[in-house]
Amino acid sequence: MRVGRVIGLGVVAAGVVGAAVLAKTVRDVQGSAAGDIDSFLALPPDERTRRPVVAVIGASIVRGRASVDFVRMLRQEHLELAFVNGGVNSRVCWEMLQDMDRVMACDPAWAVILVGTNDVQATLSDENREMTRRAKGLPHDPSPEWFGECLRAVVDRLQEAGTIVGVCSLPPLGQDLDAPPNDAVRRFNEAIRDVTDATGASYLPVHERMAEVIVGSGREEGPAWTGSWRPGLESLVEHFTLGRSYDDIAQRAGYLLSPDGVHLDTAGARIVANAVSEFLSP
Repeated sequence: MRVGRVIGLGVVAAGVVGAAVLAKTVRDVQGSAAGDIDSFLALPPDERTRRPVVAVIGASIVRGRASVDFVRMLRQEHLELAFVNGGVNSRVCWEMLQDMDRVMACDPAWAVILVGTNDVQATLSDENREMTRRAKGLPHDPSPEWFGECLRAVVDRLQEAGTIVGVCSLPPLGQDLDAPPNDAVRRFNEAIRDVTDATGASYLPVHERMAEVIVGSGREEGPAWTGSWRPGLESLVEHFTLGRSYDDIAQRAGYLLSPDGVHLDTAGARIVANAVSEFLSP
């Protein structure tokens, strides 16, 4: 067999293996969250009302597949409460607003909201804005102002039903706190603060506590988040295919709180869990 043909077959084989790994990774990260809304609503009515319900709603950081699962941490630490995981990968706030009927069906006594990272990313370039609006069928261009309107509608819907609401500020993107993406994060966190001030919902200072850890470590200048999809995909492949923990992946990448600059390792998840615990136990 000619050398060229051998090389060609090798390239094809590598491509097939790579496609299979990617397909498996996508399936794994889209797997059900532990204690998600569907599984909760499938329980008999008496089991759903046995303990007060805490609905935790948001995107992939809440879902806990691409991140260390902070909702699982809370579930293990507050046995007197029933935590329902309402995280959906890639979700923006407007999508969450459209899905509130399912959240309300859980009859939550408390709700914790951590959403907006995907909204932030959608505003970082004209290309991102157009792609996100088209892919998700959004009625408006993503912006901090429109995010705030959607978040206010979510909080209003919960409070009208008597639910006590806490809203988390958004984690940094990457570790360089002065990088332009984190200027955008701060603008969205200002929108979150405006909503909590206007509604009386609790503001949970996730961003502020993460920034304290980063600054206290003396490592606030990097690594910066570039907007590339590669670190996130590589993190998922390492985790689901190679079996590496998100903590190990974070350490290799030089991050303190995240495996990829967006999602959370154990230290990052612990900051969120602690902020939520304080909200639930004032």
